[in-house]
Amino acid sequence: MFKVDIMLKGRVQGVGFRYYAKQIADEMKVSGKVWNNYDGSVEVVGYLDTKKDIDEFVEKIKIGPQMSSVKEYTVTITPSDPLIDEVFEIAN
Repeated sequence: MFKVDIMLKGRVQGVGFRYYAKQIADEMKVSGKVWNNYDGSVEVVGYLDTKKDIDEFVEKIKIGPQMSSVKEYTVTITPSDPLIDEVFEIAN
């Protein structure tokens, strides 16, 4: 299992990005969370099993909802232990 941390910058707050990320995560059965950062960015953390799933998740997340505009994003992937709690939550 892998932890995927996606940091998105641009017009990503106040446009429904967290709810969009939750919808994508729920559709793909991804555990993790999404939150707004004080600097105006949005951060998404997901736990996935395969490189193929990671690529698909990142591609869908970086599109964003209709009113968003992702100008920059970074992806960090690290190995992770299996999760006990398999939910995706919207924080703050």
